Parts: sequence; structure tokens; C-alpha cells
Amino acid sequence: MKVDFYKHSIPLSSVKNLKKILNSDIITYGKVGESVEKKIAKYLGVKNVILTSSWTSGAIITLLSLKLKKNDEVIIPSMTFSATANVVEILGAKPVFVDVEKETLLANYNQIIKKINKKTRAIMPVHLYGNMFDTKKLNRYIKKKRLDIHIIEDSAHAFESSIKGYRSGKWSTAAIFSFYATKNITCGEGGAIATNDNELAKKLKKLRSFGLSQTALEKYKSKKYNDIDMQDLGINAKLPDLLSFLLLPQIRNIKKNLLRRKKIYENYQLLLKNVNVDIPKIPENCLSAFHIFVIAVKNNKRDEIINYLKKKKIGCSVHYKPVHQLTYYRKKYKLENQSFPISTKWGKNCITLPFHLKLTLKDQYYVIKTLRKSLEEVKIFN
Repeated sequence: MKVDFYKHSIPLSSVKNLKKILNSDIITYGKVGESVEKKIAKYLGVKNVILTSSWTSGAIITLLSLKLKKNDEVIIPSMTFSATANVVEILGAKPVFVDVEKETLLANYNQIIKKINKKTRAIMPVHLYGNMFDTKKLNRYIKKKRLDIHIIEDSAHAFESSIKGYRSGKWSTAAIFSFYATKNITCGEGGAIATNDNELAKKLKKLRSFGLSQTALEKYKSKKYNDIDMQDLGINAKLPDLLSFLLLPQIRNIKKNLLRRKKIYENYQLLLKNVNVDIPKIPENCLSAFHIFVIAVKNNKRDEIINYLKKKKIGCSVHYKPVHQLTYYRKKYKLENQSFPISTKWGKNCITLPFHLKLTLKDQYYVIKTLRKSLEEVKIFN
């Protein structure tokens, strides 16, 4: 039996809309993209959404808008994908790492507060595995202390998530989403920025189009020539209509698909009831997006277990090796495991199991049955 790690759920019927786009004059960012932005903004309850070519490009232009300088610092958790740190590093600022909470694996709030200093320009809390960090609490602290610090949410795992009734983008300068191939909502590659700051939204729209005063779409729509200027440095971060149209049917089916994801998550929980593994806790008052299902084994034999599962044709992955252990960051900033004990332990023992809408109960039975067997055999032979 084979169980794939991931299968997308883009309805094939949506391909029919491709003809309309190919028959139109614009196949890059255009009317379809504008329509998607409005639908996402309505769903999230924010004033503005800006589609981008990826989470990374969205994060880069968001940080560019802050005009980070060489010695500026951005606080991020170590338990995250490398891109969260990379975008800070690419722009010449310094990523400052904190450990995570033991039960949720979300950034440790108290450590964030301790790391704040005069050089801190931004904090990037990561909403991990579909579960949300309490951005409202952090926002209140920043305002109470009258600090000039931006909160930029890494919401790559949290499109459908909410906590205490609010979604990403409510209590931050901006929230950045991913529509990468394995995300709940996907178009293969792509991303979006959500913000309630109208002036920032205008700026971001220019920054995603090289920073030019007039975008290609505006130039095409204009009935007369207008001189084009560039006041701020930008990049090409546009999401073409050829991809954004794939998001429309998935947005329509968000509620239905989220209920299915929750059911699959709960099935795993039941099947793992008597298995000696750890499962991240969903924070109180958080509605999870149930993005991926991650466990941690307790015998420090994670790699052997993954190889066993793969041999049995079960797709699995690791989310994540903590950033402080990646050679580039470890060497440059002289980072030690003892400074991040929870991230270190979790990163050494975590396994991401297959999780997607096409996963059947039979698939899940096979995955957990095989996992049980692997835990027994690894214990016997080690």
C-alpha cells in the first residue's frame, strides 16, 4: 500500500476558466488577481490584500517597506522554515532567534519581550502547523510601552486560522500567507499580504512591481501616457492571473474543506491515543487551520523511523530542523543548542505524517499501524 505525503485538491473544473484568461489581453496580474484579492480580504476581515508570487517575495517587499538598516533587528522563533530568517538576512538586517513553548511549539512570548531592545524594528511571530500565536497580546505590549516596532505575521500555515475570534492581519502591520504546492489553499506557487494600513497597501502594490510609480496593469488601462518614476526600490513579486484563478474555487470551499481537515486531524488523534508520541497542543481559543499533522517520537531514533515509513511507501517529512542549527546561521551568529532547548529537542524528533483532503481512513490506519511497528522494531534493535 502507498500513502502520499500530499495531494492537492484543486478541482479540475477550474481549468475551464483558463481559456478565458488565455483569450484575454492580460495573462500576468490583472482582473482575476484583483478579484481574488477582494475575496481574500473579505474572508480575512482586512481592508487590503496584495497577491504576490510567493511568501518569500511578499515578505521581502513588506520588510523593504520598513526600510530596514544594517544593524536593525527582527525577532523570530527558531522553530520555523528557513525563509522566515532568510528574508531578514537578505535585506541586511539581523534575525534574532527565540525558543518556542513546549506544548504549542509557538514562539515563547516572554523570550520575545526579553529580546526587545533599541535595535528591534520588527517581530515576526510564526503561526505554526495551522495554530496561531497570540498577536493581540504582543500588540498590546508594544502599544503600552510605546515602542516603534512592527509585527509582521508569518501566516504561511494559517490561512483559515483564528484566535479569540480574529484572523491574521488584525493586530499586526501585515500578515504574509503562502499558496505553495502543499498549502491548504494552493496555486503551486504564490502568496499574499494582508494589511489594514491603506498607505502601506499602496506602497506594497508598487514594490511588487519593481517600485515603479505605475504598474503594468495601470499602464495598460491608462488612456494617456504618464511619466513613470521609481521612488522606492522594489522587485517583481506579482502573481499572474494564470495561477491566481486556481485559488477561486478553493476559497469558495474553505468552510467545507476545513471541516474535512479537522476530521482527518481528529482521526489521527484517536489512532495515536495509546502510541508514545507527542502532538503539539492547539492554543486555547484557537481555531486551527489543521495545515499539517506533526508528531515527535521519544527515543531519538526519528531518522530510522522515517526511513522505515518511506520503505513502506508512506510519505513523510520534517517540520522543521530549527534555524539555529542550520550551518549558515549557526556559524554566523555563533548559536548554541542550549539556548534553544525546546526547538532543538523537537527538531530532532519530529515527523510530519501524510495529511491532505484525499487521505482516507484506511490510509490513516495503515500509517499509524506502520508507525507503531516502526517504534517497536527500532526499540528492539537499538
